[in-house]
Amino acid sequence: MFVTPQQMRELERLTFKAGISYSDMMENAGKALAEFILKTYPDKKKILLIAGSGNNGGDCYVAGYHLKQAQKEIHILAPMGMPKTEISREARERAEEAGICIQEETDTFLEEAEIVVDGMFGTGFQGQLPEQIQELLKPRKHQIRIACDIPSGGNGTTGQVSAGTFQADATVSFGAGKFGMSQYPLKKYCGEVHVADIGIPAEAFEEIQPVKELFLEEIKKRLPEREPNAYKNQMGHVLAVAGSVRMRGACILAVTAAMRTGAGLLTCASAEPVFNVLACQMPEIICLPLKTDENGFFLNYENHDSLRQALNGKQVLLTGCGLGVTEQTKNLLKFLISESTCPIILDADGLNCMADCIDLIPKGRTVLTPHAGEAARLLGTEASEVQKDRIAAAHDLAKVTGAVVVLKGAGTIITDGIRTSVCTCGNAGMARAGSGDVLT
Repeated sequence: MFVTPQQMRELERLTFKAGISYSDMMENAGKALAEFILKTYPDKKKILLIAGSGNNGGDCYVAGYHLKQAQKEIHILAPMGMPKTEISREARERAEEAGICIQEETDTFLEEAEIVVDGMFGTGFQGQLPEQIQELLKPRKHQIRIACDIPSGGNGTTGQVSAGTFQADATVSFGAGKFGMSQYPLKKYCGEVHVADIGIPAEAFEEIQPVKELFLEEIKKRLPEREPNAYKNQMGHVLAVAGSVRMRGACILAVTAAMRTGAGLLTCASAEPVFNVLACQMPEIICLPLKTDENGFFLNYENHDSLRQALNGKQVLLTGCGLGVTEQTKNLLKFLISESTCPIILDADGLNCMADCIDLIPKGRTVLTPHAGEAARLLGTEASEVQKDRIAAAHDLAKVTGAVVVLKGAGTIITDGIRTSVCTCGNAGMARAGSGDVLT
């Protein structure tokens, strides 16, 4: 699971309320960080911890103490001076009493260290790192680099990064992964992420609704099992209104995927030329040719009667893939939405057609699957703004439309505006035309 920095602060408050002090949480975090280093890199002796002035730095002081007890050569660099919080100051005093070398100026140990631990800035960081800190955090040859909770320079909510963000080989995140670490570009700075238990009770997580991470095995479990005596009419009848003469493949990919996903029946309403290929590839599809204009895009009124009849008894309406954006397709989509009573999956040009009338999107029975550009059109903003804070954009779109939003990308966000999940199962092989049609 993932939490935002705001949720993490609430988790810590609830943990404190349950009887575990903030000092104990820091002790648990620092000890877990030290144990990870000792277990993963047992042969490394020289370890430098870079401690900031907040509680992230305090975690480093605690880790330094435990590493010192394990007979490691420990130096702590504190470029921002004394910690600002009482529990971090106490942790520093304990490290000093253990005989750990703590300096505020860099020395040769920065280059000599076999492991460098970054504890400069925690999950609340926003903006840009100072140039002197960027220089301090830059990679050096042959050093193992570990981030304490989150790489310094990364935004724990949005996944945005500063210039000079700490590039980690591994990140030990405390309590739960931070949501920004599931999003790019920050994700590529985290290395391998390990979540350490710091004593947060399970009941605390139940109160904050964390962002759940979807794994392939979990997704498979959510699919209903078929009884041995199942038959096609029990497996759902899909109506797909998709494609055009110029974009036949979008329709073919979407309906093929729908059948492979388990639909019992599928009626495809599309342009006649689409069926020349589709009928050979998927002969079980029911074909409903629609009337098109001279450019091969659907007409509006001319298709009302056949589509009204086709909607009868359907369990889901899939539309948008390869539809094209014309005045006729815009009006036809409005007709489909007004006539339908079943769940709707709206993608691609279906989203573009609705960009100036999102109030018509049915609340409570629609799934929207936009990429950043499509989400931006629906929200009246720019794609770059969506990418700056993807979770906020997804929540805003879900709240405005009353739909479940699947904001596509590396770290796809799924939300109804209240409950949120993130799917990290994707890979760079999906960066090709047609992937979105298959998802639909």
